[in-house]
Amino acid sequence: MKEWFSDPYVFKVVQSLVLGVVIFVLAKIVVVISGRKSKRTSEASFFVKYAALFFFGVSLVFIWLDGVGPILTALTIVAAALTLVSKELLLNFLGSFVILWRELFGIGDRVYVGGSSGDVIDKGILYFTLLEAGQTGLTGHSTGRLIKVPNALVLTMPVINATRGAGYVWNEMSLAVSRDSDWEAAKGLLLDAVDRYYAEEAIDLERIRQVFERKRVFFKKLTPRVYMDVTTGGFLLTLRYLCRSRLIRESSDVIVSQFVRAMDGAGVKLAEEQPERPG
Repeated sequence: MKEWFSDPYVFKVVQSLVLGVVIFVLAKIVVVISGRKSKRTSEASFFVKYAALFFFGVSLVFIWLDGVGPILTALTIVAAALTLVSKELLLNFLGSFVILWRELFGIGDRVYVGGSSGDVIDKGILYFTLLEAGQTGLTGHSTGRLIKVPNALVLTMPVINATRGAGYVWNEMSLAVSRDSDWEAAKGLLLDAVDRYYAEEAIDLERIRQVFERKRVFFKKLTPRVYMDVTTGGFLLTLRYLCRSRLIRESSDVIVSQFVRAMDGAGVKLAEEQPERPG
């Protein structure tokens, strides 16, 4: 046994293993403590993973190379080895750095990237995890399934974040009314339904405008508007309005329900053919 530990390479292996276990245990403790102190979903685990990996890598250089002199050479060798062995792993690691550096999304954000959409529930060194949204993508409800998405996708694919910004998005919904309907009254019913929805949900358009402008996003008007077109058997009314990014389907349900309840007394009838709806 003494002969084994007298061998400098065996001793360095033991040091490396002990160091790895200690760092792993300490990282787990920090993540657990931060999770207990924060009532909201925390990204502490993401930063702890980075810090632990960085500290472990630097410590290995000191253990195996006996100082900081050969660090550049060691990093060059490691980078070349990673590139040869697995380009995908290296790209995933670089992707995680871009996610952190550019703040592409945070825990809880609703995102769409690489054909997958959902709520971000975890970020890691190689993958981030989504709680999948339904077929309607950014506007759908959660399916309960988890998606592990490689970080490398953020380097080559557009990242759509429906939560950042003001937390509100423009939604458009279309209804067709018959030709003998009072289309002006139908427009008014839709706008009245939106106003009631805004009042019930305490949606302040002026406050939303200020949030948008702080993020360098400018709109001339934030008020709802109804556009009209001619369709088979009647008139097509398209309502465009702002709503919370996670409550698109709910807002549409409330507005349509109020419209249907009020249309009979306003000389408005739905057309036989209605526009197709997504998902």
